Amino acid sequence: MAIFVKYCTAQYERQRLIEDLKIIRDKGYQGVFFSLAKSYVSDDQKMKYFPVARMIELAGQTGLKVGVIIDCFQNPFLWHKETFTAPVNYAGATYNPRKQYLPICPNNPIGLDFYHSLLAKVYRLGSVDYCLLENLRFPFFWQEEDLDVQHRVPPFCYCPFCVTEFSSMIGEVVSFTSQIVEMLPDWLEWRSEIIMNLVHDARDVLMKRTQLIVTTPPLALIDLPFATGQLPLAYVNNGCLIAPVLYHRTKTGNLLWIEDMIDQYRLEFKMNKLFPIFKVSNEEELKQYLAVSSMDPFAGVLVDRWQSLNASS
Repeated sequence: MAIFVKYCTAQYERQRLIEDLKIIRDKGYQGVFFSLAKSYVSDDQKMKYFPVARMIELAGQTGLKVGVIIDCFQNPFLWHKETFTAPVNYAGATYNPRKQYLPICPNNPIGLDFYHSLLAKVYRLGSVDYCLLENLRFPFFWQEEDLDVQHRVPPFCYCPFCVTEFSSMIGEVVSFTSQIVEMLPDWLEWRSEIIMNLVHDARDVLMKRTQLIVTTPPLALIDLPFATGQLPLAYVNNGCLIAPVLYHRTKTGNLLWIEDMIDQYRLEFKMNKLFPIFKVSNEEELKQYLAVSSMDPFAGVLVDRWQSLNASS
């Protein structure tokens, strides 16, 4: 089974990158994933962009496969634009950013333009083995949310772009949350179609030269359309792999929870359509997680915390 590591650090330095890539190769990992949004190198206390294309080239020279990560609808830079409009909750209040999560509504024109610019950038990179689509969904801060989703209506987003588009689709002006509650099946179907169309866009641009992977939060499969607008089976049927995030602040070290999550996916998918993401503290912990699928291997595995594996060597 191919095991990859996320190589995403606060600062990048060329020689350190070269050394780390050799360590990753020598430890038996098959490749690395680089983030398009977080590739920087320190120079005289200033942060300068370190070209992802060059990082990909260096990884290839080391004999590693390469994936790139695009953060589809979560972007701190867009939040600072004067023309940006934040997501809105069901009560009509503007979303209040928390910690590092700054979500963009998939119906926001600024966010849509940025998403398509990221796809074009990946296309220009040329030969890339994988493209991981993170936050390709409606806003949902799963890192802090309770995984037992019990909202009567999905928590976000009810911004003017969403309400206008949904009103146009049903042929009725939507002004109150009560209307959405009454039409919840239509609302959920519409949200899922929005995300599905974005998957189609990515497939049309990139599928001929790179394998697409769509991440899903660590929710029960039945809750994903409700909370995020995601339809994992539809993505697999369109040639994508699915990357369920298999960690959460309330589930640290809980192997039984991970087994249960994998079993849910096993009922719907062949295991070779999954590319799960683990966050581990050492290599022994990773081996425990991998043992869950030893008889039915995944398409690959992505380890979210490269530093912990390096420290355990």
